[in-house]
Amino acid sequence: MIWLTVLPAALAVTLGVVLSVVPLPLHPAWTSRLLATVAASAVAATAGTLLFITVNYAATLFPRDAERLPEWALFGDDQPVSAVYGVPAVALTGLYVRTIVKLARHWVGEVRNAARTSRTIVESDSPMAMAVPGRGGGVLVSRGLLRTLDRAQLQVVFQHEASHLRHGHHRYLALGALAAGTVPPLRRLNARLRFALERWADEDAAEAVGDRSLVARTIAEVALAHSSATPFPAFADSGVVQRIQALLATPPAKNAVTGPVVLTGAGLTTGFLASVAWQVDHALALL
Repeated sequence: MIWLTVLPAALAVTLGVVLSVVPLPLHPAWTSRLLATVAASAVAATAGTLLFITVNYAATLFPRDAERLPEWALFGDDQPVSAVYGVPAVALTGLYVRTIVKLARHWVGEVRNAARTSRTIVESDSPMAMAVPGRGGGVLVSRGLLRTLDRAQLQVVFQHEASHLRHGHHRYLALGALAAGTVPPLRRLNARLRFALERWADEDAAEAVGDRSLVARTIAEVALAHSSATPFPAFADSGVVQRIQALLATPPAKNAVTGPVVLTGAGLTTGFLASVAWQVDHALALL
């Protein structure tokens, strides 16, 4: 029942691809939560599927050892898994694990380096600010940022970065990076998730300072300061224009009802599909 086994993963990845291109009429906070949930579901479903096929292929190669495995770990129809499916599954499982370890090491290293640097002002002319999670974290800023912005604009920056820290956006970023690194079709979903997180922090900053146009001007000034010989590269590459346009428009609704309903529905969908696939797979074995 290979086709039934891969169905939850295929649908979860498809949902992720669709959400990466379809506009979501939700507050950035709920958009971020939805995209992160779908990314996590797709990663878990894909990893589970590969591991499941790998285990069953190993059971085909070593039938005596397979008797020690619990029933739920094997296909219900007791049919051997062809090398056509088994060998790619083994290879992809190994690649999956290698990618996860590599991403984890890179992520931990980045956070530790940033935490050490955040204890002092970064001696750089480039305006820069970054939220650093963890006990030794905080808000990392550069000398260039302090020289570029006035007091009110610096307040915007600190409120923006405080939002990242308060809501644990580093966890969302880790999920997005994991999805993009292990499931290539979800790379665009990761980019959209990163943008939604910036919009979430923008809205929090605007609410904190009470001036949406000030937040928009601050974003524009920082982006312009990053510009080099190429005309306005920061505007072209980081969604700055879209962020400014959103801040100059009407504030998005909080989605107190719609957001939780959509998020719950997305979370339950992949879990339901996985359960159905497993139940049908084992039920067919009784025929």
